[in-house]
Amino acid sequence: MAHVSTISWTSTNLQLGEVKINELKELSFTFTNTGQEAVTILEAKGSCGCTVVDFPKGEIKPGASATIKANFKSAKVGAFRKDVKVKTTASEEYTLLYFSGEIVE
Repeated sequence: MAHVSTISWTSTNLQLGEVKINELKELSFTFTNTGQEAVTILEAKGSCGCTVVDFPKGEIKPGASATIKANFKSAKVGAFRKDVKVKTTASEEYTLLYFSGEIVE
């Protein structure tokens, strides 16, 4: 099935650098609907319980931009790489949005 909706992400990989343990980090992944039809986000979820995701619930019209926000709470010292899985009406595949860094005391 051909899709006439297309999403263009500003970034799909955020580098957070050093994050203090138990610190709450707010992340934003912004995209633009570059297609010809409205796009709806069907699902967006974090790869673990340490990430809470919020996403726009309505249609994103062609040419419009929107942001998926995530709150990440660091729990263990060390390097990390997490992701947010996003499912939209623009693709049958999930889009993976990554964020990484190092948790320090």
